[in-house]
Amino acid sequence: MNPIRAALLGGGSRGRYVYADYAKTHPQDLHITAIAEPDPQKRDAIALEQGIVSRLAVPDWKALFPSTHQDFDVVIIATQDSMHREPLLKAIDEGYPVLCEKPVVPNLDELSQIAEHAKHTKSLVSISHVLRYTPFFIRIKQLIEDKTIGDLVGIELDENVGHIHISHSFVRGNWRKKETSSPMILAKSCHDMDILRYLAGSSCETLSSYGDLFHFKQENAPEGAPLRCTDGCPVLEQCPYAAQKIYLGENTGWPVNAITTDLSFEGREKALREGPYGRCVYHCDNNVVDHQTVSARFSNGVIASFTMSGFTMETHRNIRVMGSKAELKGDMETGEITLDFFTTKERVTYQLNSKKDGHGGGDEHFISDFINRVRSLDIHSTSDLSSSLESHFMALAAEESRLDGGKTINLSSFQKQGRIRLLF
Repeated sequence: MNPIRAALLGGGSRGRYVYADYAKTHPQDLHITAIAEPDPQKRDAIALEQGIVSRLAVPDWKALFPSTHQDFDVVIIATQDSMHREPLLKAIDEGYPVLCEKPVVPNLDELSQIAEHAKHTKSLVSISHVLRYTPFFIRIKQLIEDKTIGDLVGIELDENVGHIHISHSFVRGNWRKKETSSPMILAKSCHDMDILRYLAGSSCETLSSYGDLFHFKQENAPEGAPLRCTDGCPVLEQCPYAAQKIYLGENTGWPVNAITTDLSFEGREKALREGPYGRCVYHCDNNVVDHQTVSARFSNGVIASFTMSGFTMETHRNIRVMGSKAELKGDMETGEITLDFFTTKERVTYQLNSKKDGHGGGDEHFISDFINRVRSLDIHSTSDLSSSLESHFMALAAEESRLDGGKTINLSSFQKQGRIRLLF
């Protein structure tokens, strides 16, 4: 069976190290035949690795359209969040199956436009809510649906972003400003809004949220801290966020491979002197939150709470699910799920094979599912466009609540409000 041919729009971390890498390790399933990436070094690296002909290695995705469908079968959108809408609509209109990174779009108006467009499309559109594809959350979903824990009462989900991850991506990196990316609750945690909706098995009715940018701001800079870590910082040894500690060690994988394509010591050092990742975390132009909580009620009565925090040692997710017969606890990174039954006091433990990278195996299963559905001409998906949009509305409603002092937001009214903004 021939591999599915893909046009990859965006050659950043997800584009290169998830989708292009999948094509390298699964050549029988996926072949990247076109790349659109404005950075010539990233574009050339992917073109060389994938054997892409020069006419299909372009700086602007628009150069790949209109297409006769002779060069690629599907479109993978891995550009920055704010750049998704136009190529997504174009690919849908030209009849391509689409795999699109989350979040689909960064604001309510564009989300409403996509929602309206989705009603009329017969194309396969899969959104990378990869948590749905992890063995960990699939098993929890099964345990809930089988009523192993009795009736589902509540869910507590924690996303421990990790102090290094937040400094890299949301203080120094591409997702540091909501004006050029999106609110952090959408950019980072629409995954989590989606998995809460998925596990609850019902639409979100109301929610409220609190959060703030607490730590990573100029007033918290140590005395004498320069604008860049490389400019002789007097507290270099004491600072956990010193760029030299994060980017100039032995590790050349993530997050180091995001700062430059030249991963030599000299190349990384140059990137810190000249690029955004060498800046002091207290002297950046970031404005997204570094911690946030959401409380949600679903229409079936399930109540959920979610906490996202950058002030954790490691990056991982853990969950507690309360049922009428048992309590479930789980750690996605270790793959361990425990059930404590109230009547018998018995404890049952499941140990799943959970990858520590690739979202616990979700990335690989997500891409494989997309390819299988393209081959079988199945336009439905576990994370299709229509089912994915509610998580985005939830995230944007949470941001509105946060900005309004934790005001309770009715999701139905909020979605209607978005469509009114679009139409009028």
